Amino acid sequence: MAIDNVILRTSFQALEDMTGQQYQAITLADGLVANNGGEASGILLNKPANGEFVSCGVIGEIKFRAGDTITKNTKLTVTDSGYFTVAGSGDYVVGRSKSAADSGSLCTGLFNFTTTIYAFSSSFVA
Repeated sequence: MAIDNVILRTSFQALEDMTGQQYQAITLADGLVANNGGEASGILLNKPANGEFVSCGVIGEIKFRAGDTITKNTKLTVTDSGYFTVAGSGDYVVGRSKSAADSGSLCTGLFNFTTTIYAFSSSFVA
């Protein structure tokens, strides 16, 4: 599955070694892996070492690393390790899966990290 369409990207300096975090959520605030959907700024597109520059996908159809089993057309949030999981009540929704994936595998989704939505109830993400 090698699908990457139009992506709005930005770059900033990595403040830790991120060579093993490609396709996980990262944060612009501190240049580290994101701990939740509210602080996530985008998806890491390259494999920068500490001090190198991050290529960060902010909006578009982007590959991501699943942190759990994900079905097609599922609203997504970010775990405390930067992986993506199914959003629930009280989560920030950062995108929607375009295909299904097993935990740890790559998947494709549609994302917009500039306007994340807070899921105030379980009916919002159902």
